[in-house]
Amino acid sequence: MTTIIRIGVFMIWEPSIFSLTPDVPLIILPWTLREQSYRPKRITLFAADFAATCIAAPIIEEFMKLKVVQLSTKLPRNYCWRKVPKNESNGKKKKKRRTKYVLDEIVRKPGEAAVTNINSYASHMLAASLGMKFCDTTRRVLMYTKRGDAHKTFYAFFRGAYPIHELCGSMTALELAKRDVLGLNMPLWRMLLPAVLIHGLANLKGMKPIFKWNSSTPWSEIQISPWYIQDSSTLSQTISKCLPKLMWCIIMGRVLGYILKNYYMIGRKAVKRTTTFAGKNASFSAEMHTSALLKKTKKDKKDK
Repeated sequence: MTTIIRIGVFMIWEPSIFSLTPDVPLIILPWTLREQSYRPKRITLFAADFAATCIAAPIIEEFMKLKVVQLSTKLPRNYCWRKVPKNESNGKKKKKRRTKYVLDEIVRKPGEAAVTNINSYASHMLAASLGMKFCDTTRRVLMYTKRGDAHKTFYAFFRGAYPIHELCGSMTALELAKRDVLGLNMPLWRMLLPAVLIHGLANLKGMKPIFKWNSSTPWSEIQISPWYIQDSSTLSQTISKCLPKLMWCIIMGRVLGYILKNYYMIGRKAVKRTTTFAGKNASFSAEMHTSALLKKTKKDKKDK
């Protein structure tokens, strides 16, 4: 996928390079043409790397976490969305087939209670996230073994403590619980959007996606530095270096607060739906819409 994206960017920004096809057989990879002394433009390299690293890689990695959970276990649910084809005819025109989603309640066995606890969603998604992170971190730590590589122990420890995979997986678990436990209509792109956004920001900040193997500059990946660095920077220079890291820590703290708050709220709403709004899907949807409008109104008032 990375190769396809990069070739697509080169076809947009520098299509002339593909005129070498009679001389270079099969598919041309422009970034490997050293014999022709070809140097791509900086904007082309930046666009190709940005599209692959900050857009495609987060989408693929977060989608794989979700698929690992869905294929490895069957999470408890209260509702499911079923596709129903809807045929519409418009005069003499041909029938158009549209897809309509219908909410169905899961049929339970006698004495089986409805799902009001989303611990299984969080634990399974964290397990998938930690498994992917373990493989990636182990490979990078084992590659950071050259004689000139400094602070290997520090990097090995804090590379595993960097919590991006866990935060992103937890956000996807919350969105999945909203769909399967609360019965909200959550398309796939909406479930992955919060996690992909944070993962993409982390990659833009310096964290490398899984397809990049090299670990020659590890401190840009984990956004920190060893505790002892001989640096002759002045106070203002040190503050300017530390400010982006501090802002990134604040963003991760807000993401953690978002996860904890929504984890608690989803549990409360699940209990409320199975008791007060049992069998009243329209009433529950109306209350959710009203609460969202109230939150938006309060936020607008605070901004003013």
